[in-house]
This record gives sequence, C-alpha cells and structure tokens, in this order.
Amino acid sequence: MSLQIGDALGDGIRRSLTYSGGVLMVLTFVYQLVFLGAVNTIFLEVLPPEVEGSGQLGLALPIPVAAAGVLAVLGLAFGVVFYIAATRALTREQSELDSLPSELFTRRIGRAFISAVGANIVVTIAVTIGFVLLIVPGVFLAISFIFVIFAIGVEDERAIDALRRSWGLSSGNRWSLLALGLIVGVVTSVGSGLGSVFSFISPVAGQVVSLALTSVFAILSYGILADAYLQVRGEKPGGGGSFETTAGSEAL
Repeated sequence: MSLQIGDALGDGIRRSLTYSGGVLMVLTFVYQLVFLGAVNTIFLEVLPPEVEGSGQLGLALPIPVAAAGVLAVLGLAFGVVFYIAATRALTREQSELDSLPSELFTRRIGRAFISAVGANIVVTIAVTIGFVLLIVPGVFLAISFIFVIFAIGVEDERAIDALRRSWGLSSGNRWSLLALGLIVGVVTSVGSGLGSVFSFISPVAGQVVSLALTSVFAILSYGILADAYLQVRGEKPGGGGSFETTAGSEAL
C-alpha cells in the first residue's frame, strides 16, 4: 500500500498524544535519565580527578562504579524491551490507546528480545558498511530495515524473517519513507537541541532538559512510524491495527 506522508504525520502525532503515548514519554525520560547517570558515573571513575571536580560531565549517580556498570547494562536491556512494547502500544486501535496493559511488555518478550538484538546487530553492520562505501547504500539499507522492530514486536517475527518483512514493507515506499524520516529527523534534532541552551546554566540542567525533550520527540517519532507501518500493511481502517496480529497472518 502507498504511504501517505501527511496521514502518517497527523495520525502518528495523534497516536502519541494519548494516555499510552504520555506514559511512554515518561518512561523514556526516566530510563534515559538513569542510564545517562550510570554512564556518567562510570566515566567519572576513569577520567582524571579534575574532570570530576569541574562538573562538565553533568548528571552522575551517588552509587559505586560497579553498581553503575550493572545499571547501565540493565538499562540497555530495558531499552530493547521498552521499544518492543512501544511498537505494540502505538499500533493499536486509537480507542485502545487510553490504556497501557502489562501484556505489551511481557508477551513473548524473551524471544522478541533475542530477535531484536540479533536483527539490530545485522542492521548496524549492514548500514555501517553501506555508509562507508558511498553513503547512498547506507541510506537505502536504513530505510529498507526501518520496520524491523515492528515486525518483531507486532508480528512476532524472528530476526531474519523480520529483516525480510521490513524489506518487503518498505518496497515501493522508500522515497516516501526517506522524506518522512528527514522531516521527523530535522524537527526532532531542532527540538531536542533546544535543551543544550540550558547547559550554559548548568551541565546537569542541560542534560535533564535535553532528555525530557528527546523523550517527547522519540515517542512522537515512534507514533509517526507506527502509523506509516500500519499504512504499508494496509491495516489502518479505524485508526490502527492490533498488536495481537501474528507473523503468519500476512504474506511477504
């Protein structure tokens, strides 16, 4: 199905500005805040003492460096689970977005987690090689694999099948997806960058405000991408599909 950029932007934003989207924004902020604090705590341990005293790194946690390391690893794992759940949440019917059931975070999450990690490794390597070659192949591959996490989270696809599924969904819509990505990317970068102004007041304040803005724009972006995903699947009557759709319900 042909992708309509205007519909993806408008309906995607409406998906994000719901109870589900609001909760996801808050969770994104808390997750990023804890993760950044843990990473900064680790850096403070290995950098010279004068850096610690300058406060240039910003937010740090009052915990031992070993605990910060564990927290950082757990944060990375939670990030994968969180974005799988976000795909499931934001692709539901509009009428269902006033709730955020725990099943979104738990349904077959072990298999989805492993698939997401595996697919991300493949995509990262492929896109990086593409950018090193001539940039254009990297952009082409990034667009082709843009729906991988949705195929894993919503359709319960495994890693390789999710790559194939995303490739098929993006086929015929790559120019539209590129335009959509550029629009979202520019707006997100400008909006999130506003937080850096507060860095002149305090590095911590700058980081906190930047994370807050990034959290809002991240979920807005996911809502837009969720709507685009439903469009190319041809499952958008009534404002969205259901996260219960399984991998076998559609042919590639």
